[in-house]
This record gives sequence, C-alpha cells and structure tokens, in this order.
Amino acid sequence: MKIFSRLLFILLFSLSLCAMGENFPIWLVKSLDTQQAREAPDSLVAFGQERGVAKIRALYLNRCAADPESGSFARALRKAESTQINAFVIDIKDVSGNLSYRSAIAQAIACDASRNAVIEDLKSYLSELKAMGIYTIARIAVFKDRRQATHFPDRAIRRSDGRIFRERGSAWIDPHNREGREYSLKIAEEVAKLGFDEINFDYIRFPAKTGLCCYRSDTQKNRVAAIESFLKEAYSRLHPLGVKLSVDIFGYVLWNRDDLHIGQKLESIAPYVDYICPMLYPSGFFAGTMGLRNPAANPYRIVKGSLKKGIARVSEGAIFRPWLQSFRDYAFDRRGYGRSQIAREVLAAEELGSSGWMLWNPSSRYPHVDGALFALKEKMSDGSISPKVAVSFRVRRRSRHRLHHHRRRAKHGKRRSSPAHRRKALDILRVD
Repeated sequence: MKIFSRLLFILLFSLSLCAMGENFPIWLVKSLDTQQAREAPDSLVAFGQERGVAKIRALYLNRCAADPESGSFARALRKAESTQINAFVIDIKDVSGNLSYRSAIAQAIACDASRNAVIEDLKSYLSELKAMGIYTIARIAVFKDRRQATHFPDRAIRRSDGRIFRERGSAWIDPHNREGREYSLKIAEEVAKLGFDEINFDYIRFPAKTGLCCYRSDTQKNRVAAIESFLKEAYSRLHPLGVKLSVDIFGYVLWNRDDLHIGQKLESIAPYVDYICPMLYPSGFFAGTMGLRNPAANPYRIVKGSLKKGIARVSEGAIFRPWLQSFRDYAFDRRGYGRSQIAREVLAAEELGSSGWMLWNPSSRYPHVDGALFALKEKMSDGSISPKVAVSFRVRRRSRHRLHHHRRRAKHGKRRSSPAHRRKALDILRVD
C-alpha cells in the first residue's frame, strides 16, 4: 500500500510539473504574480532592435585583471581584437571598498581606498581603450562596502544588538544614509569625468536578510523608496556628464512583483537607468524553475524565459542587457560552463533583442571566449543545432584517493554540505 501511495504521489507531482510548462513555481517565491508568468507577446522579440541600440558584448575585469601590466588584461585585449567582444566592465569599487584607481575624493583618501590601486592614470588608460574601439563600463559596488563601513561606522547597517552587520567578511552601508550614498555618487562622477562611457551600479540593494537595523523601518515601501531615490539622483547627476547608467539586479526581480526584501522592484528602477542588467545565471535559480529539474543544464530556456518576463513588464524606459554565467555551476552538478552553455545564453539574449550581454566570471578568466564560441552560436542560430535541448554532462568519477578521503570525512562526521545548501538562494546569485 505504501509503495502504491508513493508511486501515485510521484505521478501526480510529475503531471503538475508538466502542466506548469514554462510558468515559474509559485511555491518557491510566494509573491510571484501568476498573470505576469505568461509568455511575452511575439511583438516584443525585436524590443532592442526597434530602438537602434548598439550591441554591447562585454567581459568583466576584476581589479587584478584590469591592471594594464597583468597577463589577464593582455588576454582580454587579444579577445577584443580577435572576437566579437567590444566592451569591458572594469571594477572601479569592489565589495571590499577598494578603488582600482587613484581618487582625489577626500573621503576616499581618508579611508585609504586607493591603497591597492592598479591604474595610475585612469584618463590615459581609458583613452587607449577607446582608441581600440572598446566601450568602457565602470562597475561600482554601491552599498556593499567594507572599507567605508569600517572607517565610517555610523553609515553601516547593524544587527539588532547594535553590532555592525557583517556577511562573509564584508559589511553594508545603509541605503538611507545620505553620506554613504554621496560617497558612491562622487566616485561615479569622478570616473565619468575621466572618460568612462557608462557607470554600472552593482549591489544597489539591501542585504538579503531580515532583522537588521537601518535608519528607517524595514518595510517594502521604505526599501524601494531608498533605491529609487538613489537612482533618480544618480541619473540627474550623471547624464549631464555624457555617460550612460546601468544597474545590476537579481534575476528573480524579473519574475517578482514585490522587492524580494532587498529594495529592487523592476518598475521603480526602470525609469531612472538606461540599461537594466539582470544576473541571469542558471546556477542561481531554484530546481523546479520553469519546470526544470536542473536549471544549470538549460541555459537557453532560463535566460530567454526570464527576459520575456522582464520585457513584458517594462515596455518603455530602460532596456535589458543581461549578465550571463561564465563560471562553474555551484548549485547542481558542478558542471563547467564552456562554449556550449555560453553560446546558448548568448543566443537567448540576442533573440530577444537585448542591448547586448556581459559575461561574469569572478576571476575574470574566459578560456572559452574565442572564435569557436561565436561560430557555435551561429550554428544554433541557423538551426543546425537546437539550443533548447538540455546540455548533457557526465559527472567525473572520483579517483581512488579522493573517494577514500571522502569516505573518511563522512565516517567522522566532517562531510561538508554542497554550496547550494550552505548559501541562501538570494546570496548565491552573485559570486564574488
């Protein structure tokens, strides 16, 4: 009888997944608007092309990789010369609060933010990149800033007991705090005047954690208002300088009507930025999303399905340029993300007419970005290869030594859980 009951449960569960089609599983994010989960109309497919938007194909360069003397920077330049890559997203202020250039801002000098700077003459550096035809984007981590929170503790988000809230060694600035907001805005203005084409705000949100203390009460209205007012001010101050403004958001923001408790709401962000950059990393989505057991094995469907939801909600204002995964899966089967997966992501973004795409690898390593990658994408585009098919992956067998070590750890109770279980769903969407 028990066996029959289990089989019946499995059958009913499978039928429910099939019935969902590409609808997002509402039990994973309770606030999902079911009406929004429908597919976007075909008329939105050419959303980007209709507006004559230049296609940006960018690589992310962390502070070390942006060093003009480094091998990583030389490799990035070679890829820009030999492939369709035409833009770099350069770390200007990272989550530690370190600046990659020599700043003249008094507060940056006071907290020694430029102590690890790798770019001595930012203006000349950018001029040379532009001479090569490379579009330059300055990435600024706004509210996740350990250095600023340490040197100016009155600006930091705190725990209920009054201690500064720290998350894996980093700390957060209260988005309501005027001085903390002004610090990032001044950095954005400074690098815009030195020659960047675009300012990209990352960590433009509250921490994905409840029970923290900020200047204003922790309500959705206050959180959304803080992020919206910051972007509104940034837009009014940066646009006169001739730069574009983009903002990074969680992939789930495209699916949700609420703010995910982080202050990011699509409709409140869109009017004040030129580009919305959702982080559409398949590894960051729950099992069951769009009825998929393993989202990491279905990059084309995840990217395309998510963009359709966002495009259907933002018909005017900002346009989409997604972040795409170019790093090993950390939540499902630890598969590497090579040409096959990246080509599917790129194709999905381009088919929906996004204003381009940006590849994220926290170490700024891109061994699969070459001519073969773009050739594979073209084959998928002309129908020679179907991008919709899940990418197969065979898990490597452990060596005898590793298997013995694994069994010993399990025997003595020291086995570590997988990253997907150690981390919270929202936290793993961005890998630093």
